[in-house]
Amino acid sequence: MGYPLWVRFEYRNEVGSVIGLTASVCSEADFLDVLERCGVTRSNLLTVRINDKDYSVSRLDALFTKLQLQTEGRESP
Repeated sequence: MGYPLWVRFEYRNEVGSVIGLTASVCSEADFLDVLERCGVTRSNLLTVRINDKDYSVSRLDALFTKLQLQTEGRESP
């Protein structure tokens, strides 16, 4: 997958509402930032579209792993 990308997510927020998000991302760092800022996790993600094509949620597992490592790295002293 080359950048830039148009991504569309549908995910459940902390109160259970379904939220839709469309964003343009220009790098993997941007992609991770969008996921983190919106609170999108592997478990609350419902649908993924990239460049107007459907993707399975599992195709983003590597990004969620990087996001988790990145977040854990900031939390450790």
